[in-house]
Amino acid sequence: MAKVQLITDIELVDAIPDFEGLTVVAIGVEVPGISGGLNEAMTVSPVVLHHGEDFALVIRGRIRKINHEPIDKEELDGPQRRIQVGTVTEAGFVPVDAVDGLLDAQRKAIDEARIAAERREGIHRLPLAEAGSDEDDPEQVMTRIHNSGGHQDGLRRDCALCHLEAEFAAEENGTTIDQEFEARTPPE
Repeated sequence: MAKVQLITDIELVDAIPDFEGLTVVAIGVEVPGISGGLNEAMTVSPVVLHHGEDFALVIRGRIRKINHEPIDKEELDGPQRRIQVGTVTEAGFVPVDAVDGLLDAQRKAIDEARIAAERREGIHRLPLAEAGSDEDDPEQVMTRIHNSGGHQDGLRRDCALCHLEAEFAAEENGTTIDQEFEARTPPE
């Protein structure tokens, strides 16, 4: 499946300044040479990293130039992307757990934006039950069975996820939920 394109909310786009009369609809950043400041820090305070190890950095930099490029390379005078090019002036490693709380809100906002982008493309996620939670809750048990492929032979009316599948299929096919259940209910 192709990666969905995240789109900046229009309210946020309105805050981005135009460039030479052209609308700017996206912002990016480039930080070439990021390792320069980090290599100096590692020279005076070596950090040994291992394959697969997570790490976190803190950097300080300065914007040295701003470029604008068209979103669509064929439409040079169309909507633009602002690329802010920076230089790292200082960098250093920090404990990974020191940034977790700082990144939680950002991670949540990105996840929400990705889900919204998927919905625009007709992709709908099914909610997942957490393993080990509510072992005796019939709905949770049914969700785990569904998510593990237990309902591949058809839709079950007592399964909330099967109901969601029927709802999405009905919307896509121009049918009713009941028609989808009738067409996709396994034989007894």
